Amino acid sequence: MSPLITIGNGCIGLSVGFSLLGMILFFASRRTESSSLAPLASLAAWGRGSVYANFILITTANLAKVYGLLSNDFGISYVAHVGSLETPRWISAISLWSSLEGSILFWGWILTTYAAVCIYIYRDRDEKFFSWVGLTLLFVELFFFLLLALPANPFLPVIPAAMNGPGPNPLLQNHWLMSIHPPFLYIGYIGFTVPFAFAIASLLETGEEWISWARPWILFAWSFLSMAIVLGGWWSYAVLGWGGYWAWDPVENASFMPWLTGTALVHSIIVYEKRKMLHSWNVMLAILTFLLTLLGTFLTRSGVLDSVHSFTESHVGPYFLVFIGITLVLSMTLLLWKSPQSQEQGKVQSLFSLEVLFLFNNLLFLSFCFIVFLGTLYPLIVEAIKGQRISVGEPYFNQMTVPIVGMILLLMGIGLATPWKKGSFRSFLNLSLKPAVVALLITGCSFFRGARNLWLMVVIFLASFAFLIMLFEVARIFRQQGVTNLFATNRRRYGGFVSHLGALIIIVAIAISSLYKKDHEITLQKGESGQIGRYTLTLQGITAEQAAQRFEIKAIVQVSEKGKILGELTPQMNFYPMSQQPIGSPAVRSTPVEDLYLTLISFEQDGSKVSIRAMISPAVSWIWIGGVLVMIGGLIAL
Repeated sequence: MSPLITIGNGCIGLSVGFSLLGMILFFASRRTESSSLAPLASLAAWGRGSVYANFILITTANLAKVYGLLSNDFGISYVAHVGSLETPRWISAISLWSSLEGSILFWGWILTTYAAVCIYIYRDRDEKFFSWVGLTLLFVELFFFLLLALPANPFLPVIPAAMNGPGPNPLLQNHWLMSIHPPFLYIGYIGFTVPFAFAIASLLETGEEWISWARPWILFAWSFLSMAIVLGGWWSYAVLGWGGYWAWDPVENASFMPWLTGTALVHSIIVYEKRKMLHSWNVMLAILTFLLTLLGTFLTRSGVLDSVHSFTESHVGPYFLVFIGITLVLSMTLLLWKSPQSQEQGKVQSLFSLEVLFLFNNLLFLSFCFIVFLGTLYPLIVEAIKGQRISVGEPYFNQMTVPIVGMILLLMGIGLATPWKKGSFRSFLNLSLKPAVVALLITGCSFFRGARNLWLMVVIFLASFAFLIMLFEVARIFRQQGVTNLFATNRRRYGGFVSHLGALIIIVAIAISSLYKKDHEITLQKGESGQIGRYTLTLQGITAEQAAQRFEIKAIVQVSEKGKILGELTPQMNFYPMSQQPIGSPAVRSTPVEDLYLTLISFEQDGSKVSIRAMISPAVSWIWIGGVLVMIGGLIAL
């Protein structure tokens, strides 16, 4: 038997023990009241030691797993399931998160990293409060360690050891984005565990500063989750060959729901910091966001939903449902029990104030989340009750969410021109009149440039209005303070501006690319040309070659515009030994204006003819740029 199995299982087993011990120690330590129980004060330090021990143990287990993957130790069941001698080494390394057991192990490592860093940073703060934080973090760790020890053990032996394996899922080794999308997603998902722990601790032990303590963790997790969602859309666009980046797929929705409530939380904590309002609301949002990350993991890893993003079927589903149920019941019980005791210090002084607009903003994001939740879970509910399989498609989501996006855009602009406490309609007009006039001019120019769709024109006006108010505000501060003070003070506000700018770019780009995409299927013989839009596509030939882990068929297509050769694109099909169907790799010529997107659909064996799906998608590259800006803005504000 491989020694890595002994190391891995030993680390997981010890982590279960340290989690239980640490929870007991933290609970006992917060009982210490005075010097009469002073010896017990060291119990909190021992509890912190349990958190650090878990980090060391799970780090060791992950290193053992990566070493097993890189060394092709097929005596380990996980390596035998996802590894192969032909797989390139970098793909073998990232196969750690390519299947259920490895992804849970990787999840555990990120969780223990968050917990260890959090407990270390606040080791000298309010000991009673952070004992509850530590206990909550260890409670969550314990659940994932039990998964690793029982239904999702990544260190089961294979006797006799296999000679080779099938390699990871072809979709996971078909593009380099899979090396960064899952880690970003996990960092975002798991990061919301820390605000959840702070929220629970605030219910069990008064901690007036808990939102200030939780704020950087909220922004950090939200920034990475934002970028992860965009990276997931990019992966879908670059790998699946359908020419889109978002299809309201159930697993896409699973990551989007906690982002929506997390975005509400990001805005809601500002109200508490500025006006000492919405304390219980913030607690509720922190709990809800964490529960939605668990639900997203359940949907992704339980196999209950059909999705191109769901790569496994397993037996962890019931475990997740039990844990979600326990966490929901305990959290809501605490919230209902303790919330009446929390007194809101701030009061609403005017309906025309920024705090009221933030509350409307929160209600819109929660409504958005409920719509997505209902559309995602309704097919499961119907199947469970009636035994019928139904699907909820894009028309439902688009019809229900587009008006909400419009209202969020409107609030984004109005909020930037509305003060705290008390505002007046006259002051709002003074701040917003010029931006509104310029936004109307921009919308008119867009109309004469061909943007005749009413929804698109509304989006352009509202996005331009919000952007121009931000721009005028920055210009005003620049005139008053100069460029040095502009960037030296109030980075939170400017980080918010950058994130809002990224969001505006994404919304406008999605509207344009959705409404003006061109899609044609072209069949070409060698040397023959076809037309899509202003592009001429000429088939130069077909190549076939054996790569390390797959067989590749490539169509070489020359792209020209009005007789000028722009270059070559090579859409291809990849044939993997473990897959009965080929996996396509689209070829994309991307510019700031539009993407030319080619997918190889079929080919003749003799290489004489191919069928290609050709698409022109305007403004798609701006979606990725907007995602980067959203993340950068969040990190600046952090």
